[in-house]
Amino acid sequence: MKKVLVLGKIHTAGIKYLKKISYQVDEASDQNDDYKKNLNLYDALILKMTKVDEEFINLSKNLKIISRHGVGYNNVNLDVINKKKIPLFIVGDVNSTSVAEHTFGLIINIAKKINFYDSEVRSNNFEIRNSFSSRDLNKKNILIFGYGRIGKKVADICNFFNMNVFVYDKFLKLENLSKNTKIVNNINENLNIYDFISLHIPFNNSEKALIDKTFLNKLKSDCAIINTSRGDLINENDLILHLKENKNFYVGLDVFNPEPPQSKNELLKLKNTILTPHSAAYTEECLSEMSLHCAINIENFFKGNIDQSRLINKEIYS
Repeated sequence: MKKVLVLGKIHTAGIKYLKKISYQVDEASDQNDDYKKNLNLYDALILKMTKVDEEFINLSKNLKIISRHGVGYNNVNLDVINKKKIPLFIVGDVNSTSVAEHTFGLIINIAKKINFYDSEVRSNNFEIRNSFSSRDLNKKNILIFGYGRIGKKVADICNFFNMNVFVYDKFLKLENLSKNTKIVNNINENLNIYDFISLHIPFNNSEKALIDKTFLNKLKSDCAIINTSRGDLINENDLILHLKENKNFYVGLDVFNPEPPQSKNELLKLKNTILTPHSAAYTEECLSEMSLHCAINIENFFKGNIDQSRLINKEIYS
């Protein structure tokens, strides 16, 4: 009987699937190191955010496959797993709709000041309605960084709301461009025309953040940045200073650097922020699909039916 370790809490769909086809499935918390004592027992790993490095792999003597619960994999050292010829699979496109919806939820929340108004009404300040703080999305300009599955869906929603959609993606294929969407070739030009900027770049992989004080100072004072991608794309210190100096500038953040944000992080105290706990893909439907696809990756691997579209380190089979 093959043994599978699930590191971190996932939806029960994938666990039930594997048990039904006679896999032993053990769940362990990823909040401490207790799981390390028994890593050598497992043939397969369903991985969330735990760091897989040389120490982890050296303790995993029998590990034959890693199935990542998501599409990002910057917590996995590919050089290390490649040396051991351990394949890494992701779940494919099961979360793009959830993340796109969450992204637009942050956009419309900021535009209509929903959280702010809610708080004021609960404080018996009904007259806040006369502050005229909210605004329409119609004809507002949004710049979308990254035009993959998520970015394209965000663009489609924005088009439906009659926003002016601009896209920057150095890998953009013109045939995939939505109607009424404009291409931006230089991300540092005309930054003062945008009302919203939404980030959908998988991983920065750079010491320099994409959004820093130089970038921020070129934006409109009432612009809003949405980040449901990766926390390392934004220099948080520069962002905090900019938010303090520009009270009408907003951010909607689902990701942080590091995660979770520390209690002393000033982003938690500022009123011109909307913050969510890296939960854009954490819907019932999406979590069920991710869990199930993690399980299917494992079953397919042991049956010799590898889905190349979900395999990250294809070179180990070349």
